[in-house]
Amino acid sequence: RASEMLAACRREVATAWDSAESALHLLQKGQGRALPSLPCQRLASLLGGALRPGGSILEVCGLPGTGKTQLCLQICAAAQIGSSQIAAAAAGGGGGIAEAVYVDAEGSFVPRRYAQMCQALLAERPGALAGGGAAVAADLERVLRSMHVCRTYDATELYSTLKALGPFLAQRKNSVRALVVDSLAFCFRHEFGDNQPQRARILMDIAAMLRRYGAEHQLTVVVTNHMTTRFDRNDPTGDSAHLVPALGETWAHQPSTQLRLERCGIVRLRAPAQHGDSRLGAQAAMASSAQPVGRATLTKSVERAVGQSCTFR
Repeated sequence: RASEMLAACRREVATAWDSAESALHLLQKGQGRALPSLPCQRLASLLGGALRPGGSILEVCGLPGTGKTQLCLQICAAAQIGSSQIAAAAAGGGGGIAEAVYVDAEGSFVPRRYAQMCQALLAERPGALAGGGAAVAADLERVLRSMHVCRTYDATELYSTLKALGPFLAQRKNSVRALVVDSLAFCFRHEFGDNQPQRARILMDIAAMLRRYGAEHQLTVVVTNHMTTRFDRNDPTGDSAHLVPALGETWAHQPSTQLRLERCGIVRLRAPAQHGDSRLGAQAAMASSAQPVGRATLTKSVERAVGQSCTFR
């Protein structure tokens, strides 16, 4: 029995390199995959090829209220209504709408907000004005029907949901373009507190699943993460405390790209005043709105220098 197993292992090793791909083939295959076109050009430029489908994981981390969920919604909308989908629709391909999967562990998915984003992107498509409002409304309905949202409430449900996602993606025949898990830390930060090795194994398994789904089904995979405070054990004063992404070192090695979001101020947008009418000018001043300004910093990347950042609203 042992000799048969050794012989089978030798045969498998002997033929393993027959299926190896060259660097040129991998480069050409990667360049042939379309990137989702984000509405925010600054973030798109900063991320570079991090959103390219094909087995990599983008981690978006930050404190509450920094825009993690909003960015995930933008990525899904861009993947559903991207450049390739626009080209298909403009060519009369009858459709041009892809699908997306959103695993919502925090209950932060807001359908109305997602509909607003999709409506704005649909209005920018070639021929959208010629089709009229009815055509945009019909396309919006198809986009929302193609956005699959799964709400999970604990780590066990999140894990089983991701496990069951494989057959679902296989049935869709590569029509799904984006997979978002928002957020992984919400369930795993406080569960398995007394069994860290088990939590580490489950996180490794989830990372392997996400990479496999991305490679096999050409998905853009995005995961959000929380921030936690790390203390230096050799510093009794605690002055060396700093914020780091949650889930520990085991998870930190899994994402290919890590984007950290933070709020850095508020900008006040003032409506232009009408000359010659003080009443309208006062109304315009009252209509001025304050919008938060955020900063996105690339803290990990396999293809770009870390430390690069940009501002966004």
